[in-house]
Amino acid sequence: MRMYRLFKWVRVVFSLIVLILVSWYFAGIRVQWAQGLSLLLQIQFVPALLASLGASVLALAFILLLTVLLGRVYCSLFCPLGIFQDVVIRISNLFKTKKQKRFHYRKNLKWLRYSILLLVIVGGMVGFSLPLLLLDPYSNFGRIASYLFKPVVYALNNGIQPLWPDAMYYQSYIAGSILGWLLPVAIVLIVAGMSAFRGRLLCNTICPVGSFLGLISRFAAFRPVVDKSKCNHCLLCGLKCKAECIDSANQQIDYNRCVGCLNCILACNQHAITYTFSWRKKTRPPQPLASGTPTRRDFLAAAGTAIGVATAYRAVGAPLLTGASNPNTIAPPGARSHARLKQFCTACQACVAACPTRIIQPTFTGYGLDGWMLPAVSYKKGFCTYGCNRCSQVCPNLAIERIGLEEKKLIRIGKAKLTLKHCVAILDQTDCGACDEHCPTKAVHMVPYGNKGLRKPEVDVDLCIGCGGCEYICPATPKAIVVQALSTHETALPPVIEDQKKMKVDDFGF
Repeated sequence: MRMYRLFKWVRVVFSLIVLILVSWYFAGIRVQWAQGLSLLLQIQFVPALLASLGASVLALAFILLLTVLLGRVYCSLFCPLGIFQDVVIRISNLFKTKKQKRFHYRKNLKWLRYSILLLVIVGGMVGFSLPLLLLDPYSNFGRIASYLFKPVVYALNNGIQPLWPDAMYYQSYIAGSILGWLLPVAIVLIVAGMSAFRGRLLCNTICPVGSFLGLISRFAAFRPVVDKSKCNHCLLCGLKCKAECIDSANQQIDYNRCVGCLNCILACNQHAITYTFSWRKKTRPPQPLASGTPTRRDFLAAAGTAIGVATAYRAVGAPLLTGASNPNTIAPPGARSHARLKQFCTACQACVAACPTRIIQPTFTGYGLDGWMLPAVSYKKGFCTYGCNRCSQVCPNLAIERIGLEEKKLIRIGKAKLTLKHCVAILDQTDCGACDEHCPTKAVHMVPYGNKGLRKPEVDVDLCIGCGGCEYICPATPKAIVVQALSTHETALPPVIEDQKKMKVDDFGF
């Protein structure tokens, strides 16, 4: 029992560290060592699954192996939304009576769980990614932390910044739209409500990741097992099971829903439950089914049919069921195209949290209905720094590919369009040159015009990468130069580097 108690404390401490670190990252706290936290984001099931389609399979293999060995411990150790539910359960218990703290065995709602899982799988196969985007637990926690935790962290930082002005700096928070707040707030209310009253109900009814891992965990090598010869039917294990998966009366555990929290083992006074190696041949009497209850065979038959139809749909070259993107939406460098971003991105907001200039913000109509809250670039508050590729380094899904700085400097995400009639140099007959000074590739440069020695801007589109420096700094209203988006990114010509001649300086040089 002491060993299990130790394991329980290790699990709790480890899961809290994961929750704190993931929240730390999305809340935008900037310290040097925190840059490595993006590695933790990659050990999440859906990002690992999508990244595996781009030939990065290590994280997915780790999660699947962990599940085969120990069951659904991923949901208790690595999933931030699952850990967040445990925190809510613990806090809510502080305000409950002893009776209210008790959980009770509930039947497995297989029809609901597998229907949602099937919807996500088939939807992804035919290009309709909205169900996955809305239900991925990791991405939902990312939205919660980005929209609800970050402003609190910024407020605290700015409140104490005057006390240590040399060690801290003021951080301006760029608030999203009202629509951007609605989904995270709704998620928090739903998760908190379900967790406070029904434990891990969300994980075992709605979450597609929990449903998929549950299919594997029932065959796990190690899992809690009830020794029926020691059990006295005291029901304590079921009353402590936050997954509501222990049928104490029949001495059975539903391994599809068990998240390996060890609560049942520590609650059992008879030591009748142990975490045991279970790959042994066992005989189990058939369980009677209620009339009309769908069997596992029924589900597999339905799933096979639906997946077969989806496969045939793709095989005949039918178009993907993706919504039309707004041609004015600029995708971050490394996304390659609107279509690719929509295929892999789950709108977890990791790139939004990582962007140092805060130009990456979620969009609601930019990529169509199935691209709700996917990241887009806006130059209203800043521009894309020439020597920065941070967004591509943190994306756990590889929706934004990992690109080096030299490659990033040649990726054209848009093209600058100049409207001279709005330009200050033309309207006020004066030299401005702000766009020229802020163009890192000199795609925008000044050329002479008129007979008064004035200059006006000119754009060499072949050199333009669409970084937005010119648009952001342009003082004209409306803007005389703006970046027009490219739905498919291109490669720009490398900037011309002028030769620097060495000069011999005599004496002091003057």
